[in-house]
Amino acid sequence: MNDVSPALMMQKELLPGEKLLSSFGANVLLPLHPDAGRTGAPPYVLGASAPRKVLGMLHLTNYRLKFKPANPVEPAFSIMLPAISAIRNASFLFVRKFRLVMQDGTHIDFLKWGIPAVIAAINAVATQTRQLDWAAIERDIAAAPETMGAWSIQLSDVQPTTSVASAG
Repeated sequence: MNDVSPALMMQKELLPGEKLLSSFGANVLLPLHPDAGRTGAPPYVLGASAPRKVLGMLHLTNYRLKFKPANPVEPAFSIMLPAISAIRNASFLFVRKFRLVMQDGTHIDFLKWGIPAVIAAINAVATQTRQLDWAAIERDIAAAPETMGAWSIQLSDVQPTTSVASAG
């Protein structure tokens, strides 16, 4: 697969003010939701076991990561950069994997060689997202939700979880 072709196709999917910065060939590990396909059920559960591997391109913009599968039957999805709390190299033996951990502790894994460069690129862009007008970006998303793909993870979707201990 040519790295330029998917990036060119994505130009019409960019939000106002959004810029495509990099594209990486990657596999995503998507664990299916037990009720996928039913009304109101999400297609995937982040952090669940028994994932399904989907080949595609991971696009980094100044707002988000967007995964576009090589097979058009598979759904594309977006993860807004502020929703990510950490990026970890989760490689083990010969499996090269990195994990995006969301603000609420859920995670999604990607298979990719050259992980340090990918993590550095995402971190470099993510530090600059704090200065963006997210209220305006959310209005742009509401006006063109199809640009996000079949599903998305936005900052409002993943508020940090807090636990409260009980003494009794």
